[in-house]
Amino acid sequence: MGFINILLIALSVLLIIFVAISTRRHKKQQDEFKRRFLDGESAANNVRKKEIDAELFFIPDLSKLPEIEEGDPFQVERTSKRRMIKFLKPTTNLELKMQYGRAQMDVLALYEENFNEFLKSLTAWAGSLVENGNDEKALTVLKYAITHGSEYRNTYKYAADIYLKLNDVTALNLLREKCLRNHFNDSAVQQHVVEYIESNMKLIVNI
Repeated sequence: MGFINILLIALSVLLIIFVAISTRRHKKQQDEFKRRFLDGESAANNVRKKEIDAELFFIPDLSKLPEIEEGDPFQVERTSKRRMIKFLKPTTNLELKMQYGRAQMDVLALYEENFNEFLKSLTAWAGSLVENGNDEKALTVLKYAITHGSEYRNTYKYAADIYLKLNDVTALNLLREKCLRNHFNDSAVQQHVVEYIESNMKLIVNI
């Protein structure tokens, strides 16, 4: 058997050993992660129900928005009256269980959904204002939604389109920074919005 063949066999054996060790180490890490997760869930499920912090509750200030259309077609006023919470930072379900107890999870989910529905109604209203040529009013609504952390892509797209019409690259850059600062549960949506804003910026620069 030639030296090269012996070398190839030795390398193959070493590769098999390396793969086996790596696989074993990866499985051990997975098992450790799973154990920690289950331990955390078990501990969280035993936390007694606690009152939700008052600072999390969000009360919309409709005085900062244009006059709501008659009949409230986009349910802005209706959704604003629902009880809602605005998380001040990204928070996992496990963290919420540990802080407020399992018994509060459904209530927290409902209040958060109410908050998102309010922001969604603002975005729909702004879209209608844009279609009717009321860009100034639309921008007021969009700025309010963005300030409070909207995750809806159209919130940013409508604003970006208005700034494009105004040839305001500075405003587009600020919008991009706000989008990056805001928390998105779906990072793909955030990336899509950032790219959309950047494309509008390039259009202005190339004019």
